[in-house]
Amino acid sequence: MSGRVRGWAVAGVSALMLAGAATTAGPAVAAAGEREQEGVGVAAASCTKTKKVHWGTPAASLPVSSGGSVNCLLGPGSSGSAVKALQHALARCHKVNLGAGGVDGIYGERTRAGVLAVQRAAGIAQDGVYGLQTQRSMLWDFQGGGQRFCGNIYVNP
Repeated sequence: MSGRVRGWAVAGVSALMLAGAATTAGPAVAAAGEREQEGVGVAAASCTKTKKVHWGTPAASLPVSSGGSVNCLLGPGSSGSAVKALQHALARCHKVNLGAGGVDGIYGERTRAGVLAVQRAAGIAQDGVYGLQTQRSMLWDFQGGGQRFCGNIYVNP
């Protein structure tokens, strides 16, 4: 398949596979995250690793907390594999120019600008912080089984 494909995948019994790697969160994440998580009713932790979410055979990597929840935050100062997964989706599926550093795992100004663009397009709060509302508004790069496409997903926290 080519182009952008929109669809839904639901977190299920064997649909999720964990892939761990450390990530650190910046100081601005907690304060801004309260706005991003409004209406969710659960305090969000920092995204510290990634989780593979499958849509049939193809899979995409999503940022998750150390406990595996997608209800997590990334913002300026964050770094690691969770940021790389976000940057990869921004560059591939949202055509965000991440500059010379590209997908480097550091949540800098270009990553923030990409998140702001997604938030603006989705009509959600524009704070430049990645959280659950932003995750649900993004397209993710699914690859595998000879397929590659961008699609959105809904994973319960």
